[in-house]
Amino acid sequence: MKRLPRIALPILVIFISIIPLLAACGGGDGEGTTSPTKTTPPPTAKTTIIIGNHTDLTGYAAVAMEMVNAGFEDTVRYYNENNLIPGVQAKVVNYDGQLDPAKDRPGWEWLKEKGAEVIVAWFPSIGITLQPLAEKDKIPLFVANAPSELLEKPGYMFLTSPRFEDAIWTLLEWVMANDWDYKTKGPAKIGMAADQGGNPTVISGIFEKYARMYPERINWVGAQVVPTGTYNWQTAVEALKDCDYIYPPNIVPLFLKDYVFAGYSKARFIGIDSHMTWFSILDDMGLWPKIDGMLFLTQSEWWGEDTEYQNLVAELITKYRAGSLKEIEKNPKGYNSVANAMMILESIKNAANAVGPENITPQAIYEGAQSMKLIFDGIQRFSFTDTKRSAPDRMAIYRADGANKRCVRISEWFPLTTMP
Repeated sequence: MKRLPRIALPILVIFISIIPLLAACGGGDGEGTTSPTKTTPPPTAKTTIIIGNHTDLTGYAAVAMEMVNAGFEDTVRYYNENNLIPGVQAKVVNYDGQLDPAKDRPGWEWLKEKGAEVIVAWFPSIGITLQPLAEKDKIPLFVANAPSELLEKPGYMFLTSPRFEDAIWTLLEWVMANDWDYKTKGPAKIGMAADQGGNPTVISGIFEKYARMYPERINWVGAQVVPTGTYNWQTAVEALKDCDYIYPPNIVPLFLKDYVFAGYSKARFIGIDSHMTWFSILDDMGLWPKIDGMLFLTQSEWWGEDTEYQNLVAELITKYRAGSLKEIEKNPKGYNSVANAMMILESIKNAANAVGPENITPQAIYEGAQSMKLIFDGIQRFSFTDTKRSAPDRMAIYRADGANKRCVRISEWFPLTTMP
C-alpha cells in the first residue's frame, strides 16, 4: 500500500490510491462504506457533505467527461471508504448541463436545492456564469477553466488549473528556449484554431502579446475560430497550413483529421492539459502516428510513470476499475480529475479540522480551501492561499510518442511563468 503524499496542512499520511475511469458516471453519488470487522467499533453518525458536479452526461462533451466524472467520483468514494475525513461522508450529486450555456444557471440552482455546499464545474464558459452566483450565495466554486479577470479579486471561485495566460506563456517560453532555434531560423510562424466556446479571444490575445514583445521569436499568423460543435475544420486548416506550430482546438482529433487529409504535416502541434483528454478518439481514428512530437504543458503525469501520484492513481484504478484497465490506458488523462477532487476534499478536511464535522458550512469549506496544499514526491504541486486562486505551482512538458501511443515527460517539474 502506497503512502499518500503530504497533502495540505494537518494532512493525512496514508492515502493509497486515487483515480478511476469511466464506467460509472451518470448520477452516481460517490459514496462507499467499509464493512466492520470484529475489532472495528460500530460506525458513528457522520455529517454528509454534498459536492455538486456541474458536468456533461449526455451532451457534446459527454464522451470525454465520462472519464473525468468517474475519476472525480472514485476519489470521493476512496476518501469515504478509508475515513480520510473523520466524521464526514462526502456525496457527489451530478447535474447534466450538456455543455449548453442555457443550463449553466439552472444547474447551479438545481445543485443548490439538492444541498450542495461546494460545486465543481469544468468548461471555460461556465465559470463566467457561475462566478457571480458563487459570490452571491457564498458557495465555493471549483472550476477547471475560467477567464483570469474573474480571479483578480480573490473570492469564492477557485481555479484547479493554471490561468490560460500563465500556461500558454510558459509553454511558449519553453518552446522558444528548447524546441525552436529562432536565432538561426528566425521567428516561428504560429497560429491557432478554436471553437467559440474555447476562450479564443483570451488565448489568441496571449499569442499576440508574446509576438509583440518578442517579434524575433514568433510571427503570429492568427486565430481561426468556428462555431462550437463544428466538425469541419478544412477552412482553418488551409489558413494555418504554413505554420511551424499550431495550437489546435481542444478536440484535437477532428482538426488533425482534416489537417492530415489535406496532406499537410509541417507544423508541430502544441497544447495544454485540456488537449490530452481526447486520446481514445485519436486512437479510434488511427491518428496517433500523426500527432507524434506534439508538445504539452501539463499539471499531471502520464499513465504508467513511476511517480508517487501515478502510483496512487494506478492503485485506485486497480481497486475500483480493474475491468476497464484497457479502456483507461487508451485515454488516461481524463482520470486525473482525481487531483481536482483531492483539492475539494482536502478543503473539506481543513474545514472539519477547524470547526468540527458537524459544523461544516460552505463558508468553512471556503476558508479551508485557502490553506489547501498537495505535495507529491516532495514537490508542492498545487495550493491555494487567501490571495492565490489558481492551484498549480509547478508543471512539466510532455511529448507525444506516436509509435507507442503515449506521452513522455521531457522536463522537470518547473514553476509557471506569470504572463507580464
